[in-house]
Amino acid sequence: MPGQILIVDDERDIRQLLREMLSLEGHEVNEATNGAEALSRLRDASFDVVVTDVRMPSLSGVELLRRVREVSPSTEVIVATAYAELDTAIECMRSGAFDLLRKPFNLQELFSCVSRALEKRRLNVSTDLVRLSQALFEQNAIEQLPRAIVESVRSFMAADAVVLALPDTDGRLQAAYAHGLTGEEEGRLALALGDRLVRMLPQDQTPAVLGPLGGDWRFKDFQELPPALSVLLMPLTVRERLLGVFIILRRSEARPLNRGEQDRATLLSSHAVLALENARMAGQLSATQRMASMGLVAAGISHEISNPAAFVLSNLQFIQKGLSLLSRSLSPEPSRVSGWVEWGPRLQEEFEAIQQATAEASEGTRRICEIVKDMRALSRMDDNASGWFELNEAIRSALRITRAETTPAATVIVELADGIQVKGSPGRVSQVFSNLLVNAAQALSEWRGSRREIRITSYRAGDRAIIEVADTGPGIAPDHLSRVFQPFFTTKGMTTGTGLGLSISRDIVRRLGGDLEVQSEQGVGTVFTVSLPARLAEGTT
Repeated sequence: MPGQILIVDDERDIRQLLREMLSLEGHEVNEATNGAEALSRLRDASFDVVVTDVRMPSLSGVELLRRVREVSPSTEVIVATAYAELDTAIECMRSGAFDLLRKPFNLQELFSCVSRALEKRRLNVSTDLVRLSQALFEQNAIEQLPRAIVESVRSFMAADAVVLALPDTDGRLQAAYAHGLTGEEEGRLALALGDRLVRMLPQDQTPAVLGPLGGDWRFKDFQELPPALSVLLMPLTVRERLLGVFIILRRSEARPLNRGEQDRATLLSSHAVLALENARMAGQLSATQRMASMGLVAAGISHEISNPAAFVLSNLQFIQKGLSLLSRSLSPEPSRVSGWVEWGPRLQEEFEAIQQATAEASEGTRRICEIVKDMRALSRMDDNASGWFELNEAIRSALRITRAETTPAATVIVELADGIQVKGSPGRVSQVFSNLLVNAAQALSEWRGSRREIRITSYRAGDRAIIEVADTGPGIAPDHLSRVFQPFFTTKGMTTGTGLGLSISRDIVRRLGGDLEVQSEQGVGTVFTVSLPARLAEGTT
């Protein structure tokens, strides 16, 4: 396969001969007359192989070899010499030369050596990519994926710092994970550069390289970078959808980032895009599978419990009717006194206690039946469902499903407007409210405020149904508020959250033609607002 080759020799005829011969083999060949010029070219572009003479003025081939190892560690170096000196050969091999060639050149030997050097370089790159892919796709903890991506990119690109920035709800970039930044100022600079790239993506989706080697027209009016800093900005996109941006930094004057390294970054970006999309779909699939599993469990519960529960409920209702008749027969009417049994106060209290216990048993059995029904409804996650359904049914189902979480944490206040219908999947909509209610309960579980309330309200606003899930908990920190819908962002820690719940919930609502927004004030509480298209009430146009 063709490669990028740099010939370094102070003899013009030798450079031209090698260039012609290697070009005929399909390689792209550049020349440098000495070691200093070669280093300059290596900073400007990426080369697969350097073929250098040993004896050159000012900078010898051996010294150039050492510098190439610093400036471009992945580039293979072939050293050519007319002097068969053992010490020179040993020094070259110790310094990392791929091979030594004797002058005058045997062309077949030269072609073979260059071919093997290219094969080794590509094998090394492929090995690095395989390791990177394994690190990303074997990452079981989804919330740790941004960290795995950043650390892999930093190693693969030999960068000083890397930021993986993902867009928040307003489209502004936020650091999902960063490694190697020197401080907040450098972090702000990196995000500002990423934001500028994102704004220009509709016109130009190519990566950008900034630094000592030049700039990019899209950043011509941007503030100057620190002298030694170079930056490579790589957009991560799927079709026209922006997933995020890689911001890769080097602080080395000897080895600034250059346009030749965009190819390596492009390979990385394709792997990162796959990993991020796989994680997003895996999160959605996991949620769906959990709901499907609940459906299987619910089916079993329905089979094992529904019939006995219905039997118990029917008998309890029969007992309640009998007790009601008995109660009337033991309470004489004013016009009929003879023939009635007089009850003492104690017997009357026991009778009333039996009535109360029967009523409570009946209510408990009815709740069992409702929970089974709710679980089965929640498990039916048909995204293609297009019929209208009562919004309050999905909300009340979520309230019953999450009662074990919400009741110990807070007082739940429900204010629902009647007669609102929305279109879509009742199970999906119920999943959204279940997630919001559990989040509110978790926010209040350790809150020591004077009020511990969760309030869910619904009302109609024109052709929209508006549902608010509010809590009086600690609120969300301002620097976190814009990131709560960002995939993989969580403040719950690795053991209790994946950072995908709110992102998936918003995706569900948006697929139904609505939106999910948040407002929060620290120390006061948080309000999540769901808006959905609502069926027009009868008599309206």
